[in-house]
Amino acid sequence: MKELPAGVFVLMIIPAVIVLAAVLYGVWALIEPHLFQVTERKLSPADKNTDFRKQSPSAIPSGKAPCLRLFFFTDLHAELCMVSSKRLISALRAAHEASPLDAVIFGGDICNDYQTSSKGLSYLKEISDVCSELNIPFYGVTGNHDLEFDPSDGKCHFMSLEGTRVELKSRSSGRPVILCGVDDSGRKDRVWYKVPSVPSDCVSVLICHNPDAVLHFGSGEHVDFMLSGHFHAGQLKMPFRLEFATLRTDILPHKKVVEGVFEYKGTTFFISRGLGCNALPVRFGAIPEASVVEIYD
Repeated sequence: MKELPAGVFVLMIIPAVIVLAAVLYGVWALIEPHLFQVTERKLSPADKNTDFRKQSPSAIPSGKAPCLRLFFFTDLHAELCMVSSKRLISALRAAHEASPLDAVIFGGDICNDYQTSSKGLSYLKEISDVCSELNIPFYGVTGNHDLEFDPSDGKCHFMSLEGTRVELKSRSSGRPVILCGVDDSGRKDRVWYKVPSVPSDCVSVLICHNPDAVLHFGSGEHVDFMLSGHFHAGQLKMPFRLEFATLRTDILPHKKVVEGVFEYKGTTFFISRGLGCNALPVRFGAIPEASVVEIYD
């Protein structure tokens, strides 16, 4: 039998490898939404003079107690969320048993479509019931998919932080800690809402669905910390960051600020990968997460 020339053999192998890689990518993308990680995120004060940089965990002195301990989840997109409320509640209970939580926070995007929102509202109701049982306050904001919700009416089952603030007390120093939030206006004709005013002697934590808000603080507006989601860490990570070049108009992803803990001009902010999926029940390189967030003053 005549052997194929080496060049022809290579040309036959390359398409086969590409097809195999595409199949494996597709299979894993269908598996990954069913996975779930509970991450620990430690946020310390940011330098006011820094441009974007990832915050190092070593910035927190060893043995220092956190100011607040929060359980944060976002981007439920309940119709395409494969992480059950039972799994999230189990993680919440475990976090609270390890060390009491000061609050549970939801970062927006209850569902993909308001007409099919019952699953998302039921999910949040289960979280709210557990928070009531454990005597933990449950706060939240809405996201760009939630424009038809009015979180102030109680139907979202969390206490809305949009345009308002609540005061907690630092467990380490006793200083006042302000939790505040802003609404999301959606992607069309976007408006960046004013951050509620916070006294300068307080530690401030802003809950905002879209992390691009950190670029739009007005004159005199400042918060020490911000918790966000929205990007899903790209949801489907592709070579050359094509997921953001083709699917996103947001600014931060083009600065390689997609997930994790960052600093920018005196604000430390965390971007969560979120729980659910938008458009299709697929994820790649973006395992769903909820996070125990510790704030250090």
